[in-house]
Amino acid sequence: MEVTRKNFKEALPLVEDSIKKADFLVIDAEFTGLINGRDVSMFDSPSEYYSRLLNGSSEFLLIQYGLCAFYWDHKKRHYMNDAYNFYLFPRGRPGPEKMFLCQSSSLDFLAAQGFDFNKLIREGISYMTEPTETRLRELLTERQKTYSSEKDVINIPEENKQQIEDICKRVRKFLDSNDSDELEIDRCNAFIRRLLFQELGTRFKDEAFVETKVLENKNRVLKVSRIKSSDETKDRDTQKKEKEWEEFEDAVGFSKVARMISQSEKLVIGHNMLLDVLHTLNHFFQPLPEDYESFKEFTHCMFPRLLDTKYMSSLPPFKDKVNSSVLQHLFTTLAEEPFSLPKADSKDGRGYSQTEDKHHEAGYDAYVTGLCFLAMYAHLSKMRGETSGRLAEPDCAVLKPFLNKLFLAKTAHQDSPYMNFNGADPSPPRDHVFHLTFPKEWLRNDINQLFSPFGPVTVQFIDDTTAIIALSRREQARDVMRALSHNARAKLVPYAKYKHALAKFHERRQKSPVKQLSTTPDAKARLGLSTTVVSSPQSQQPPQQLQQPQQQQQQLPVKVVRARSSSVSSPAPTQTTRKRTSSGVFQVDDAEPPPKKPELARSNSDGSRKKPEVLSNGRRKTEADGDKNRHKDKAKQRETDKHIEIFDSEAKGKTVAAFKESDSWD
Repeated sequence: MEVTRKNFKEALPLVEDSIKKADFLVIDAEFTGLINGRDVSMFDSPSEYYSRLLNGSSEFLLIQYGLCAFYWDHKKRHYMNDAYNFYLFPRGRPGPEKMFLCQSSSLDFLAAQGFDFNKLIREGISYMTEPTETRLRELLTERQKTYSSEKDVINIPEENKQQIEDICKRVRKFLDSNDSDELEIDRCNAFIRRLLFQELGTRFKDEAFVETKVLENKNRVLKVSRIKSSDETKDRDTQKKEKEWEEFEDAVGFSKVARMISQSEKLVIGHNMLLDVLHTLNHFFQPLPEDYESFKEFTHCMFPRLLDTKYMSSLPPFKDKVNSSVLQHLFTTLAEEPFSLPKADSKDGRGYSQTEDKHHEAGYDAYVTGLCFLAMYAHLSKMRGETSGRLAEPDCAVLKPFLNKLFLAKTAHQDSPYMNFNGADPSPPRDHVFHLTFPKEWLRNDINQLFSPFGPVTVQFIDDTTAIIALSRREQARDVMRALSHNARAKLVPYAKYKHALAKFHERRQKSPVKQLSTTPDAKARLGLSTTVVSSPQSQQPPQQLQQPQQQQQQLPVKVVRARSSSVSSPAPTQTTRKRTSSGVFQVDDAEPPPKKPELARSNSDGSRKKPEVLSNGRRKTEADGDKNRHKDKAKQRETDKHIEIFDSEAKGKTVAAFKESDSWD
């Protein structure tokens, strides 16, 4: 059943009834984008995974929501489905104005699937969070209390008096003629409408009722209608307030459905549903917390029973029999032996059937997800020697291993496959994972060649010179460290050591955000980070010439960059202090002025002039000799004077390089 704002009021009681009678509910959602900025890494912990999604997806819009309620038919002895496909679009007035991001690839994909964007914008159902609803409800209540009180009188400017007077004459003529029941006053801006409310209300208080009318093209006009009795005036005031509350309830819109799902405490199922849950909570309940544990507690409170069919299909006995867990592929696989899809009919116009093909329509995807769940549940029950008719309690032995565990697509290959909302998250070992620093000109093939004696590796680039490497043969971890610990071109650090040092550094930076950063290697060592000298492009060698050593001692993405000057004849580098600003960008300030040019001859204490120095060959030292020595000193100083810049993956300034992640969201 397709639901827009045109039929939302009529559909709401049906939705409520479907939720109440359902054994379980299935949800699915479509968004204007998936991730903004750096994507999730396959080596992230569940808390890091959440932080990436929170920062990268919260500003996208949820535009379509699918809800499919599966309920048991006692006469037919099989499940029936009520499916709803909601178009969602938050519109301002009386709701808040919504700013959102969109991702071109996501919109292009939806358009290819036949998504109707015109219907979305014109007929999408509005929504808002609970804190926003509470605040706007209080504001509307206070505003309506002032309707009966006298408002401050606005003096009509001279340039508007004639216009106001002409309109008042039109209203007077309208009231005297009795030719029509209402009069529309158009071509007025907001200020003129405010003046007319004041003047018409004063002059025709007992004769006319003035209100704002919004046309289909969103233009606003004033509507003047004739008052026939004093009781009608009271009725009109009551109608005006009721209309405002009606518009407000329309603005709350779909949030009511989301809260019905939460209050039912039914089993809620989805496929790869972490993003669906995040957006559901963030758009319809309240903004998500930054703290990961608070997020888990909040989610479990709102939805105490969650089940992800993608996680369910990733475990035995389905793991070895399902080649692809993409929803359409999983649906096809479960329709074949040794599995079978259950029968789940629907009443006319209330749901879907297996003969339909509406993939990537949220309501249909929710229906397909429900069928996949029932097929896997039936297979597990059959293996246990149990009947596979109606679903048992969500906490039953068959479903307990999958309950409240949402699939983590990116980290699943590294033994961190789920986020547990009712217990501790998995903490897999990372002994086979390393942080690698390498020359800038290296490509993935060069890294593969470096690790070729130890088998296949998984590479996750951080920037142009650093990457995370995971061995497929975990037992080779010690051999890798022994073999590459003294490599001249590449530096390898165990992943645990890298993460610990990085966490320590961020912790210290948060404790002292304004503290000056020393540029000495000793200060860098106190942070627990090693430094890297990055050679100029002319001195870099291709990866094949590994016999030429290069200074490259780096355990973290920390770089030491030479101070450069655009002028050949620039003075010797001066001492500088580097302060971290509130935005995370380093600011360089001169600590002292550059030294003055030395004089060639100085006076002695008795007032006589110093004699020029004599060189070993008998020639007197000239001004040109001094210049040469100074140039040598400057060149030597430029070679040794270096500034340290720290790579910060969370900074938004120039310290962050472009990331080269090749994996796309699944």
